[in-house]
Amino acid sequence: MNTFLRHITYLLAFLSMTAIYGQSKITDLRSAGYSIYPSPQIVDLKKENITIDNSWSISTKNLPAKNTITNFVQRAKELYGISFSDSKSTNQITLRIKKDAVGGILNKANSKQAYKITINSDNVLIEGNEEIGLFYGIQSFLQLAKPISRNTLQLPVGTITDWPDLELRFIHWDTKHHRDKIETLKRYIDWSAYFKINAIAFEIEDKYEYPTHPIIGGPNAFSKEEMHELTRYAQDRFIQLVPNVQAPAHMAFVLKHEEFDHLKADDESNFQACMCDEEAMELIFDMYQDMIDATPGVDYFFVSTDEIYYAGICNKCKDEYTVENRSLTWVKYLERVTKWMEERNRKVIAWIEYPLLPEHISKVPNSVIDAIMGPHKSPIWAHNESKAGIEQLSYSPIQGAEFLFPNYFATNYRNKEIDGRLQDTYMDIKNREADGACLIGTFAAAWDDSGLHNETFWLGWATVTQYGWTKNTPTLQQNLTDFMDVFYGFDSPDMAQAYSLLQEGARFYENLWDNDIVSVERPTSYGNSKGKGIGGENYDLQIQTPPLPSVTDLSITPNFRLKYDSKINEATVLLKKNELLMLQLMRNITRVRHNTYNLEVLLSIASLQRHTMNTVINLAKIEDYLVAASKVKGDNSAALGLLVEAHKLSGKILKEQNNMWEDFVSTWEKSRLTKGKDYEDKKFVHVFDDVKDHFADRRKGLEFMLAPFERTGIQEWQKQLEITIKEYAQSKNIPIKALELERLED
Repeated sequence: MNTFLRHITYLLAFLSMTAIYGQSKITDLRSAGYSIYPSPQIVDLKKENITIDNSWSISTKNLPAKNTITNFVQRAKELYGISFSDSKSTNQITLRIKKDAVGGILNKANSKQAYKITINSDNVLIEGNEEIGLFYGIQSFLQLAKPISRNTLQLPVGTITDWPDLELRFIHWDTKHHRDKIETLKRYIDWSAYFKINAIAFEIEDKYEYPTHPIIGGPNAFSKEEMHELTRYAQDRFIQLVPNVQAPAHMAFVLKHEEFDHLKADDESNFQACMCDEEAMELIFDMYQDMIDATPGVDYFFVSTDEIYYAGICNKCKDEYTVENRSLTWVKYLERVTKWMEERNRKVIAWIEYPLLPEHISKVPNSVIDAIMGPHKSPIWAHNESKAGIEQLSYSPIQGAEFLFPNYFATNYRNKEIDGRLQDTYMDIKNREADGACLIGTFAAAWDDSGLHNETFWLGWATVTQYGWTKNTPTLQQNLTDFMDVFYGFDSPDMAQAYSLLQEGARFYENLWDNDIVSVERPTSYGNSKGKGIGGENYDLQIQTPPLPSVTDLSITPNFRLKYDSKINEATVLLKKNELLMLQLMRNITRVRHNTYNLEVLLSIASLQRHTMNTVINLAKIEDYLVAASKVKGDNSAALGLLVEAHKLSGKILKEQNNMWEDFVSTWEKSRLTKGKDYEDKKFVHVFDDVKDHFADRRKGLEFMLAPFERTGIQEWQKQLEITIKEYAQSKNIPIKALELERLED
């Protein structure tokens, strides 16, 4: 069995580990050779197929949906190179809005999104109950179309009738540690609409200019005009760009500034603002208002209320700081914010969670939508929320703290066997509804804590949306293959293996480093969810370099191979897989139909993983050279030559890192601005969060991913070895030039 088939077999074996994965059933649509994402509700296909080309025209019959029509024409050209005929032709695609195109849907919000596609031999009818339904019908039509030759598409004859099971399908843009370019976000909006995502929680932090308090906005923050542009662009595609402002916790991006230092809940921490300080509340409302003004026409506002660990701890709060009063302080905050938002016609979305107590759920305004109905909440909690009339979003984190790439598939993570985020997502809605939740949508969280590129999130974003649209179908295997077909193109090569190998390489990168070395880079944290002064120790990820030999006799006590033996062996195995991965990605960049940049990002990640594997392998070889040199008897020149080889190999590690990193940064900055860069007259203020120790925050710039290598100190180690070589050569009266080796400085 060749390597490719072996990995595919491994992946499919993983997908069959549970009874759910063991199902082999596929939908009628896929059985016929087609894909629509999310999978549609009702499909009735005939055995015939038709072809569509540039001779076909679009009939709109005075349809008042200009943006939808324009989007259809543009996307058809972008995706397939099809330019429909301007003149009326025999073969037509008719677009129509008809109130009862799809009947029998009791939920009005879901009914609006319903559509029907009828494909005959010489005409296609796409109709929606309302314009949004028509828009979704067009997206499904574009996905259904299979390119068979230049400017020619094939479709099945038949009828597709579709609507969503859940009204809201959120994805999460978290920008706390990076700032995407405008054109990047527009591309994300286009693909979000293609997957029928209809809401984006834009966690903005300091990436907005905040006209009321401009000091908060970082260098090159989005302007009000740019936010208007993005909001309109999203609305034209039936997506709500919902501002998500972190408050009153997670406010280090605000409280790090001297102007707001007096508004902290505790002088020792920039994590949370004082909830009993009217000036602090006015600041938060100013930020809320700035973001309302930045997103006109949006119905929702995400007030966050995320991880307000220390509600009521401020000495300005009158009530004693107890577990009960902490919960009630949280409730009072949300009550006030909800009233304020409703006066401005915004419906509040929040994290309804700790420090709220279950017995206080009934006090929460029932107009608030809980966006974090996840597996961490008990059936009692879900029941209490539903009893209180609170609607919820099924919360599916497609990434949490993982480095480089999400844990999509089953693996051992942090000494625990996990099913993988795809399997978790597949079960989330079923489990939440079984617990008694009153779900109206989904929330696909993708956190920026570890600084992953958004291109790694598409499979997760899409999968959460899939099961928000059709809760019980398709199987997870088909979901994966349907995604690949739609995101990369029908005729594109399989990418499932690449995702599996990227995850494996990412976990090696994350697990390689010693994680028990107390940090010298940042102070002890203020506390954690259990309270102030609890669990605040931070650690600096790194590995030890091989020991340096004695100058006098080159004696050495080797410990690198001993300590990292399992990692060296794992790197040796993974390096061969990484070669396959990089070749596959490099080849597929020219073979996928859509989203080639996505593969460039994946290739950059694979390159960093390769450098990590090479580093640990080469450090082991360096130690081997040093041990061999210590064992040489009677030939000082030979011993010196082995030392020089060790020095050269350390230089190779550093050179490879420089080359890899130059390409890595160049690739990532095609879609985003330079992280932490000062722009014009505004400097980026980099201050550590006093509670959260995010991997992506350990450096001002993107080089946080190199921080573990930096701490390992290979460059300084090489300099020390150079000193040893020179002193040894001098003591043995050996001219280094006579060895005809490269300059040590090289």
